Amino acid sequence: MITSLIIPAYNEEEAIGLVIEEYYPYVDEIIVVDDGSTDKTYELACARQDDKVHVYQHKNNQGKVGALLTGVQKSTGDIIIFTDADCTYPAHYIPNFLNELNRGADLVLGIRNIEAHNIPFFNRIGNAIFSTMATYISGKYISDGQTGYRAFRKEMLNELLVSAKSLEFETKMTVRAAKLGYLISEVPIEYRERVGTSKLHPIRDGYRMFHALLSIAWHETSPLAKMISVPGIFLLLAGIVIGLVSVQERILNYHLIHEYYPLISVFLMLFGIQLTSIGLIIDYLSKKMERIEERIRQISIKKE
Repeated sequence: MITSLIIPAYNEEEAIGLVIEEYYPYVDEIIVVDDGSTDKTYELACARQDDKVHVYQHKNNQGKVGALLTGVQKSTGDIIIFTDADCTYPAHYIPNFLNELNRGADLVLGIRNIEAHNIPFFNRIGNAIFSTMATYISGKYISDGQTGYRAFRKEMLNELLVSAKSLEFETKMTVRAAKLGYLISEVPIEYRERVGTSKLHPIRDGYRMFHALLSIAWHETSPLAKMISVPGIFLLLAGIVIGLVSVQERILNYHLIHEYYPLISVFLMLFGIQLTSIGLIIDYLSKKMERIEERIRQISIKKE
């Protein structure tokens, strides 16, 4: 089983050498893809090339996803491992990742210890919100869907591949795997303060993640689940609107003109949430059953 590490790098001259050296003993192949850097990232990575380390370059910046896909295409391994080029993810967890894959996991995530010293306050809030949304949409608890440290079998790439431009790729990939019923394993890891300047834009990337989650929720949900969930969403929105009307009446008139609006609002929101949840649970169970049947067929074929 050959392991290929993919490192997308954009203006990471301060850290790229350290990352290559740290991961060198833990994998069989290291693929560095310089994504049109304007500093010395490419030169410093090339200086560490040998039979194990291979460096490729995009003349123009294509984004993190483009760099990852180039790396996978150039790799020769059976197991693909993604990491970042900023020294945030320790290499010594790779044996744990491989153990989880050998035990049957389809996708292994490195779950970060998110604390004040390694992630800014607003980023921590955003991570909690999007992980909660990912959990609700997928029907499976996801602690850290945004982590860039992950491993999977190369043959699964086509199933896990999603359309994305930037940091929303990880979130979208994680939720898609959960929606399709794949077994996701989580490995708690230390998350270090990055070396160099962060390229995260909270508002822009937050919007992209939110849009990505809604896209996956719609496209990867079965028709039956949509028939149940969509009315629930409309009921939830109707409850919110009626609730806002009640608040407006209370502020402008100092009393409620429609006394039953708050009760109606709460009823509609609760019923809408329950209906939407039932639809998503049905979708999760149906996808999980399909995946179990697929595994049983694969085992039967191997025995024959």
